[in-house]
Amino acid sequence: TISSTLALYAFAQTVDEVIVLSTPSQKPANEVISTTEILTGDALQATLDKPIGDALSGLRGVDSAGYGPAVGQPIIRGLGGYRVDTMSNGMSLGDIAAIGGDHANGLSLFDTERVEVLKGPAALRYGAFAATGVVNSFNRHMNNGDDTTDLVFGYGDNAEETMTALFARRSGFAVSAFSQDADPYTAPTHAESDKQIAREREHAIEEGDTPEEHPAHADTEVDNTQNESNGFTVSGHFGDDETNLSLMLNALEMEYGVPGGHAHGGEAAEETAIELEQQTIHARLRQQLSGGLFSSLQSDLTITELDQEEGDAAEGTTFDQDNMQLRIEAGGSAGDWQTLIGFEYRENELGTVVRGADAHGYLPDTERSQYGLFAFAERESNDWLTELALRVDSVEQDSFHDEPDENASVSHDLTNMSAGLARKMSDGLLLGGSVSATERAPSQVELFAEGEHHALTRVEMGKTDLDKETSFSSELYLRRNWGMSSLRLAVFQNDYSDFIYLKRNDAHAERADENDPNSEIEVYGYDYAQQDAELSGYELEYKTAFGAVDATFSYSAIEGELADGGNLPAMPPQTIGLSLATNIGPAMVSLDIENAADQDDVARNDAADDEDDELATDGYTSVDLSASWQPKAYEGLTITGAIRNLTDEEIRHHTSPVKDLLPEAGQDIRVSARYKF
Repeated sequence: TISSTLALYAFAQTVDEVIVLSTPSQKPANEVISTTEILTGDALQATLDKPIGDALSGLRGVDSAGYGPAVGQPIIRGLGGYRVDTMSNGMSLGDIAAIGGDHANGLSLFDTERVEVLKGPAALRYGAFAATGVVNSFNRHMNNGDDTTDLVFGYGDNAEETMTALFARRSGFAVSAFSQDADPYTAPTHAESDKQIAREREHAIEEGDTPEEHPAHADTEVDNTQNESNGFTVSGHFGDDETNLSLMLNALEMEYGVPGGHAHGGEAAEETAIELEQQTIHARLRQQLSGGLFSSLQSDLTITELDQEEGDAAEGTTFDQDNMQLRIEAGGSAGDWQTLIGFEYRENELGTVVRGADAHGYLPDTERSQYGLFAFAERESNDWLTELALRVDSVEQDSFHDEPDENASVSHDLTNMSAGLARKMSDGLLLGGSVSATERAPSQVELFAEGEHHALTRVEMGKTDLDKETSFSSELYLRRNWGMSSLRLAVFQNDYSDFIYLKRNDAHAERADENDPNSEIEVYGYDYAQQDAELSGYELEYKTAFGAVDATFSYSAIEGELADGGNLPAMPPQTIGLSLATNIGPAMVSLDIENAADQDDVARNDAADDEDDELATDGYTSVDLSASWQPKAYEGLTITGAIRNLTDEEIRHHTSPVKDLLPEAGQDIRVSARYKF
């Protein structure tokens, strides 16, 4: 991706200076045992219009569960949802993205100055994520930097997208705002994949109906891919170097179409939209201590209110969530060990109101509370690096119904442990590995779901007797920096017991389409089930410089299987990437090429015939080209031009829940201007 090349361009100057802020000791990336991927603010500038998963999808082992241009939830090593936490400044976003694949993360990249993807022992600081990982974004409002003003203007021709953003900081106080608006985008082919169309034609013939004609491969405006968002943030910093308080208030609004509805015979797909409003308050108190076991104390408190509307006035769902999180951490040292201990409390109340025929609803009202204690320690001794992490949590979840005897209460006690060991060798070589034993409590949806999720047109049924999901993961890695080059290789395996997944059942119904009385919408049933599972994979990255050209080569592969021999769904394909960047005159020019192989390892649907199994996904080669220029006469001004999907390739990501109903956008010519002063 373009962002990968921008990060590469800075590589030669900063490879030994990149500090990992998500780890307690904030050490250089090449000295952190936990595997880390980092995008800086400069790299993120190329992806301001994208959801967080799409922005990170060029990193090793990171993919996106895209659901149109507004939704792209991060996938780390083949897994997402409740197994990956997406945070801002180390605190939960307080969104409901994990509840449904069509839900957006409550995060804008306009105020984000860096994003870190953290895997391994250090991830236990934030929850039971050592086996998968966390995505931690850093909002520049929480960093009391120098006075500055930052203006951004952008345009993309494919969806006639416009974006504007402002950030200004003066004397410890900052304000920012952004606005983004895009029409439905154009894809280089019809919305449904050839495999999906062939399946539907076969079904029609089996039912004795006349199959529809196969549509021509031509540019197609994809229904329900329009999106609009805006946000506003204010912040202030008080105190001195010893004691300081940071306060931030953020408001985010989004309105976007939910693509993927079936459209036949040239008719428009079912229109479904989501409107989201979210307000967050973040307070952080830092205290430097002198003497004693601890040298610093930090307390973070976030309070988030979210309202989300799906569907229309006649049929749909309203989600109303209040989320509170408190984390207190004390850092210090014991001998040659650097230590961190902490306490965390989370409280979540989620209300659900359903409009339409299914009065029972998708989810009952739920409450979730979690208490956690965690400890992290690391040391370097005689070229040996050691990381140890321990976390214990108590989780209680309750559901509430009109009939009290239908209420349920479920609690779990969780223990998570992780350890890593590495050896510094000669010539900048680091060899090491880590092991983690993690436990995850089932989520509200996995426990209490009991009806149709309108936007996804499927009925999900949870089970209150689900066991906690456990995992034993291991990773071996090699890292080396030498001269203007670096190499990173990782091999990992995750063994799950009682892995929780959605399994299709025999339920099948049809309901009227509120937008077309002559049409019906098929609704299928799914149960949350458990089975042992195993995931394994490889990640490789090599960066170097050939004269004036900086280059990076990357490779990733992962596979996942259930104990019964079936494949896990939505596993990313093998992917090879090549990024090049160089200066041509006054401009920095970059080229990104990504080749994804065919994904034929598909999941079975045991509740139906073989023709209803997950469909294979054809591979693709995407090419992005960009150039940026900083006019000498206008200090602080950067002008960027880019062409995404240069060859107008049909791109479908196997990790997307709607990949057979929705291709990615075709060629998109973009221009942006950023002025900092």
